[in-house]
Amino acid sequence: MTDETSGTGGESGGITRRGMLALAGASAIAGCGSIGSTGSEPTIDAYDLPDIRPDGELESPVPPSVPVDVAASHFGAARERVRSLLSTLPTPLGPDEIPNGHIRQHLTDAASTASDGLDDARTARTELVALRELRSAREHARYAAAGWSVVDSGRTDAPFREEHSRTVLAAREAMEAHEYVGTDPVRAALVHARIETALQRANETDGTPRAGSELLAVAEWGERAESAQAYLDDARHLKSQFAAALPADAGTLESVLTDGAETLLAAVRDRRADLPPEGTAGDRTPGRMVLDDLRWEVESGPSSLTEAIGPASAVVDAAGRLARFRALERIGTRREAGELARPTNAAAVRDIRRTAYNALTAALESNARPELVRPVLVDAGYEVMGADRHLSQHRAEIPASALDRSVAGYWHATALARAAPPAARRGVRALQSD
Repeated sequence: MTDETSGTGGESGGITRRGMLALAGASAIAGCGSIGSTGSEPTIDAYDLPDIRPDGELESPVPPSVPVDVAASHFGAARERVRSLLSTLPTPLGPDEIPNGHIRQHLTDAASTASDGLDDARTARTELVALRELRSAREHARYAAAGWSVVDSGRTDAPFREEHSRTVLAAREAMEAHEYVGTDPVRAALVHARIETALQRANETDGTPRAGSELLAVAEWGERAESAQAYLDDARHLKSQFAAALPADAGTLESVLTDGAETLLAAVRDRRADLPPEGTAGDRTPGRMVLDDLRWEVESGPSSLTEAIGPASAVVDAAGRLARFRALERIGTRREAGELARPTNAAAVRDIRRTAYNALTAALESNARPELVRPVLVDAGYEVMGADRHLSQHRAEIPASALDRSVAGYWHATALARAAPPAARRGVRALQSD
């Protein structure tokens, strides 16, 4: 998985390499309507492109999820933690409290982001997204509260560093003691992958504060301590909720997950030998963009179980990468057949976009246990979101090549969505084999 919320990746918000590039480049492209045609290149009237909502309202069509019910009390405790931290701050936080405007702005922004996170969690489309929003809200609220505590009571980073060390130790102990209980290996893989990832994030010790002031360095240590504890809290809750929903005689599936992971990882290693060569710097057509990005994605990730966070994460990651291998093959075949030529009119762009959305819907509704590769579909959704955001920036008459990034995103999403069901079936077979 590629997004931190997907369970095995950095699901930070969960966006893929090219999706990030699309979002980052959208603003720079916004003025392309004034460039006009270059040479004999066809132009497209942006008015004829799909009518996409404003930037701030765009969402991924496929939010991440996990097959566990999160208790209302867990959400309530996280919300109360955020409110409690924010209540330590003076309102408003002005120049009388913190004369340095740069520092004051950092703390004010963090507090505002934490407050917004409470609202975002209430409207989240899945419980997993709500957990992510509340975790982020806790981190930002602690940043602001820790920073203010330097002014208010002269606190240093020492107690926050000690708190962080205790949480890291607890996370390590929880990982060592973790039992892979379950009855359905697919569901168990998905839930335990989330738990593994949360415990790993709680166990992170790398990095030092980036702040240029002592106060903000303390704020960052507060944030790190809160982040680790939030991840640990979520991991413990998912574990207890999952176990509570199982029958009393449910045993461990660790050997099933381990064997399945080994089978799928072996398939990944075998497929690597068939990777196409990297593209040249001069070839930046939409088809080549997708090919290069998928090639990069299938090479990213563990190649053996010892490199993975754990067996559950290895299963989900390997199944997802096998989907990407299929998508890569599909894109390569279509490109060689001349089916990925740059569209030259708005109708073709609309059709490419519609096909991507339809492919995502079909994959989610398939009978192939698509939840096993849902992280791939989440990433495909981010590709679509990035493509939409990029598309929405254009005005007036634009050269057809200005839409390359969006077109590549839609093709990328379509290929992933269509590759997901067969990859899911393969993953299920690997978990069910004796």
